[in-house]
Amino acid sequence: MAAQTQLNMKKVEELAFRVVGDMGGAFIMALGYIGDRLGLYKAMDGAGPITSMELASRTGLNERYVREWLRAMVAAEYIDYDVKSQKYSMSSEQAFVLSNEDSPMFVGGGFHFTAPSLLNVPKIMDAFKNGGGIPYSEIGDEIPRAIERFFRPGYVNCLSRDWLGAVPGLVGRLENGISVGDVGCGRGQSTVAMAKAYPKSRFLGIDYDDRSIKAARKLAESTGLTNVEFVQGPADQIPQNRKYDLICSFDCIHDMVDPVATLRAIYSALTPDGVYLWSEPNCSHDAHENRNPLGRTFHAISPLHCMTVSLAHNGAGLGTVIGERGARELAGEVGFSKFEKLPIQNPFNQFFALGR
Repeated sequence: MAAQTQLNMKKVEELAFRVVGDMGGAFIMALGYIGDRLGLYKAMDGAGPITSMELASRTGLNERYVREWLRAMVAAEYIDYDVKSQKYSMSSEQAFVLSNEDSPMFVGGGFHFTAPSLLNVPKIMDAFKNGGGIPYSEIGDEIPRAIERFFRPGYVNCLSRDWLGAVPGLVGRLENGISVGDVGCGRGQSTVAMAKAYPKSRFLGIDYDDRSIKAARKLAESTGLTNVEFVQGPADQIPQNRKYDLICSFDCIHDMVDPVATLRAIYSALTPDGVYLWSEPNCSHDAHENRNPLGRTFHAISPLHCMTVSLAHNGAGLGTVIGERGARELAGEVGFSKFEKLPIQNPFNQFFALGR
């Protein structure tokens, strides 16, 4: 009891309530996943004030569960509730975030990614004890699609003009026609977005995950594009039978088994005046500088996904957060002579333009 009197009880309370808040957030993410996957958010979008019975009827779901889900969403301030009419509603702003998949602020991919990732905790605990990790091929069937949905808003809304446009002269080159490689392209959303915007340029996407490459090819076929192709293989084996005027990698270098080998392959595949556009999470290399919601999220994702898929193959295991400092160190090791942080205002990512 004597030692307890030395405690700063205000700090004790703050930490305890922070943990309880995070606990609530974890459960809300699970319910957000349910709302996203079962179509509850989309059913509310444009429906106006609605009762739990009406929403259950629209979605074919059990009313009692729908009612409790609605109450949780109100408490989380995701949707609105009118006391007088006892009806629930979704504002235009809420729909922009929760329902509209083409919105730049759509978060459904976050719900979709989080809940299945937590199912891997027992495997991660085993890795804590014995090392190793979970290969991407075994991370969960939903994860590749969830990651696609998480990043797609940025690709369809910002990539072609805002991100590529931050590199002086690049858009003009793309409009005239150049060769572009998209390393770690996943299910092809970034590659296809660029190919749509710049029909005179040719695009190649490469990714190790066979499931993702099959999905990317279907996506390209559905759009009728003829200036894009996809190759399944390790990122450090980008086809060297031609040189690339632009190579991109979006949020994936930190996942790589051998990031240095990947960057070396990118370096050697670039034309002499080629540009390498590289994005990473918008965080500092130092965890103590990331004491904010975004930093907390990316650091928490790391052992559950980004780090473990690398360590599963005895890889570098960089983790999700390498920051500008980490990127510069890797670029220097490979031999890039040009490295510039681009002035792109994006809450989630920071972007670098590199050259030989």
